[in-house]
Amino acid sequence: MIEIVLAFLFLSVLFYLVFAGADFGVGILELFSRMKNKRITKLAAYRIIGPVWEANHIWLILCIVILWIAFPYYYNIIVTQLHIPITLLLVGIIGRGTAFVFRHYDAYRGQSQWWYDVVFQLSSLVSVFFVGVCAGALVSGEMIHPNDVAGKTFLDLYVYTWLNPFAILMGYFMIALTAFIAAVFLSGDTVGQEYRFYLAKARRTNIYLLVFGGLIFIESYIAQRQILQLLLDNPLFFILFVVVGLLFIPIWRSLLKGNKMLPGFVMALQLFLILFVWSLLAFPNLIFVKNATVSILDNASPDSVFNVLGFSLLFAAVFVLPGLYHLFRTFGLLKARKSRG
Repeated sequence: MIEIVLAFLFLSVLFYLVFAGADFGVGILELFSRMKNKRITKLAAYRIIGPVWEANHIWLILCIVILWIAFPYYYNIIVTQLHIPITLLLVGIIGRGTAFVFRHYDAYRGQSQWWYDVVFQLSSLVSVFFVGVCAGALVSGEMIHPNDVAGKTFLDLYVYTWLNPFAILMGYFMIALTAFIAAVFLSGDTVGQEYRFYLAKARRTNIYLLVFGGLIFIESYIAQRQILQLLLDNPLFFILFVVVGLLFIPIWRSLLKGNKMLPGFVMALQLFLILFVWSLLAFPNLIFVKNATVSILDNASPDSVFNVLGFSLLFAAVFVLPGLYHLFRTFGLLKARKSRG
């Protein structure tokens, strides 16, 4: 049953990265758009993202619940040593959700709308940045093993674990990634001027994605990070690098041809391959600490907990997944568009 629980944990991370990435990316695109183009993104967000944005948090909640119940030791390390960026992430999510609702449903159209827009845009940026920071911190090798916390200062335990060049670069990389995801999805759901606008955004964010990816590689090489050594020691990583790179070709060919479904599907496939190969190479040591690793299976819950949790997840999936599919289909997010105008 542990395999089922781990599979749901993997899928929750993947789905949150894809769907919430597109969701948060809209706010980032809006933030970095010229004033005359901000309204384009704002209206597109209401029409395309608005009906389903709340459902995206299902995956984050599911990920947290699984870690908390099944892998409490692992969960404790994350929420303790990374409580500062996690708190800032949650503040960003709350601020973003609040601003999104108020700027859409507030009957008063005045100065308050400007504040709602600013909060929505900046909260999107902050949330995504700290998601990347937390992810980078887990594999940076700067985390502290629970057995080695004695004598460590507050800065050692709760600041330097995430405030390091690798984690910060991961934060910027995540900003570029979510903006790219949003631009690709919105290119498929728009026509005419909007389509050309998001196509240009996709090109620009694709470049930023490659730049920050290269900077992360350089920083890992200079700092001799464990993660880079793990990847370079496995031929599977080089195969993944080539495959993921080649998959950009069908993404851009289909975007330029006006295909709605294929770019998003191929992009999701890229993210799946990256997460799957990483999990395959690193499992079960998914946290890199100084001079060591931490297994997700350390002090895991007993089999009885996994049995109950596994059956609960399977039972819930029977009802939740068809409902989500119906939600996306109802609002036209799974329908092909043949004309660009």
